[in-house]
Amino acid sequence: MREAFPKPLLSERVAVLLHPSMVPVIDVFRSLNSLDDHYDLALLDAPEQALSQYTTPETARAIVSDMLLLAFSLTRQRDRAFSHRPLGSRHSSLDEYCLLALIGSSRNPVSDVALEAAAELDVVSLDAMGPLAGDLVRQIDLGTIVFQQPILSDFRAIMNRGMPEEVLIEPALTKAEFNFRI
Repeated sequence: MREAFPKPLLSERVAVLLHPSMVPVIDVFRSLNSLDDHYDLALLDAPEQALSQYTTPETARAIVSDMLLLAFSLTRQRDRAFSHRPLGSRHSSLDEYCLLALIGSSRNPVSDVALEAAAELDVVSLDAMGPLAGDLVRQIDLGTIVFQQPILSDFRAIMNRGMPEEVLIEPALTKAEFNFRI
């Protein structure tokens, strides 16, 4: 069993700007708040339609399904609410960034990035989360929504660990990336 390490409390002093193709993916996660109040799966239609711009309708449906499974599993492991940005926002919360880092690092689930992202999200065990994130990233890779595993030093800089420095990531038109400034 792989376990994550406990996290210190952090304030959100860093802004993470999502690539437009990642917004519908994270909007599925954001929609969970609305599903708690009104269990209406039609709330997921907008993110699914937006995903269809970057992939086939079948793959968009699979991404929504896999994201919901991952989000429900993650929600069961936490004893605190997620920090969300509004639907459609390119600005990401640190919880949303950590979720995307966990998904991106699922290609190597024992990486330090996966362990630290899991710790930030209060994931006790990656045994359940790893396969769910892996299924999701495989669906994402079928479309033009591609993002790389974050580099550990970049992840730590965003999470306010280590020496503050400015880190710039060159944008690529074919990949969704995290762009941030400290």
